[in-house]
Amino acid sequence: MYITSEILFWVFLFTIFYSYAGYGILIIFISKVPSLMKLIPKPYNYVKSERIVPENESYYPAVTFVISASGEPQRIIKEKIENTQALIYPREKLEVVFAIAYDTSKEVDETIDEFYKNFLIEPDLKNTTSKDEEIYLKFSKYENSGNLRSANVLTEIEQHLEGESFTTDDISLEGKKNIDKHIERLSSEDEIDIKITKDIERKGKISQVNRTVEKANGEILVFSDANSYFNKEALINLTKHFADKQVGCVAGEKRVKKSEHSTSGEGEGLYWKYESLLKKIDSKLWTCVGAAGEIFAIRKNLWGEGVAQNTLIEDFVVSMKVAEKGYRVIYEPEAYAEEEPTVDMKEEYIRRRRIAAGGFQAIVILKSLFNIFKYRILSFQYISHRVLRWAVVPFIIPLALILNIYLLINSFSYLYFLTLLVQISFYIFALFGFILEKQKKKVKLFNIPYVLFVMNYSAYIGLKRYITGEQKVIWERAKR
Repeated sequence: MYITSEILFWVFLFTIFYSYAGYGILIIFISKVPSLMKLIPKPYNYVKSERIVPENESYYPAVTFVISASGEPQRIIKEKIENTQALIYPREKLEVVFAIAYDTSKEVDETIDEFYKNFLIEPDLKNTTSKDEEIYLKFSKYENSGNLRSANVLTEIEQHLEGESFTTDDISLEGKKNIDKHIERLSSEDEIDIKITKDIERKGKISQVNRTVEKANGEILVFSDANSYFNKEALINLTKHFADKQVGCVAGEKRVKKSEHSTSGEGEGLYWKYESLLKKIDSKLWTCVGAAGEIFAIRKNLWGEGVAQNTLIEDFVVSMKVAEKGYRVIYEPEAYAEEEPTVDMKEEYIRRRRIAAGGFQAIVILKSLFNIFKYRILSFQYISHRVLRWAVVPFIIPLALILNIYLLINSFSYLYFLTLLVQISFYIFALFGFILEKQKKKVKLFNIPYVLFVMNYSAYIGLKRYITGEQKVIWERAKR
């Protein structure tokens, strides 16, 4: 019994270390040794590298930029419009779609209010089209309706749209919109063609995205959230990789802004910096393991029939499905999206438990990737980077503590005393982090263990919510 416990303890300890640090050390070492890089076994179905244009030639494919929004404050919508306007990309190759999902969390949906304000305003009769006039005439009567998402108004809108070219649950407005009243244009050539898709009934982000993709004209789809802001060169840096037919998806870098008002931002920002490092090396080895929904691009022809409506972390599943087909998911740090951190760990916990539930769901959906003989390096990266951290480590951490206590009681050893001291110190530091967070204070020494504790605790709640079906596809908004 003692020998078995001893073996299990060291296996658990190694797995924890490997998941958080060992894997990173290993792939960094491999990436530095050219002879080892050549030995990496590619997936059986890998797509061969082939350039669409010469290496030194610029590549600007047609892009549909899909921006998801639901229940966003008016300030966020305005800032996102301005941020989108500033993006550098050939305008004739760029289609922008605001995919607005219905929000029932508030009495008034500010996203819908801002949507009407910006895109159904009275047209400038000197620079308008018949389509603009038609849209204005159809909806001008609702401008002073008060609550634009009340049952009566929405019922009227549905009846109003009956038999028109729009579907009854989707408003699709095309053409150049009169948003110049809100945005200072650099030049007349900087105008953007904009579309809006709007859910009258809230069905979740992925439902709206699926329907938006069906209407997209671009050969490359770029995804973003309304509260994430791109750097000006983001679209160029994302799309340039698609000049190689082997690339099916490109993951940008998620950056969390520093905020004096956030008690969780320090740990969240550090976590994403480490994730970015791993993605960079993963991409060099073969493929990036997952993409952040705040900024990623994919070939439209690889979207297939869409993502299942109950998918919780669609960005991860979509990108890994691309890798499963033999394409590479490339990481591009020079295309980044910045967003505010969650205000505190309570809000971060809401986000983490959803991700945890989605992680278990993704493991089931992507079960084929466990076949390491078939997918080789892809399976190794997927299991090492994601599966262990999501579904194994959170459950063996407390077991390692229990085994450590058992081993020390049955046979005192300075080594086991040291390992127990390290583990207990982690929990004490996490507790101090919790106490300080309640006092709206943050000390990195205590904050980081607290963030790690919350991440691992979320796995238990996430598993429960996934098994019981308690976790819904509709986002629980975390305050930022």
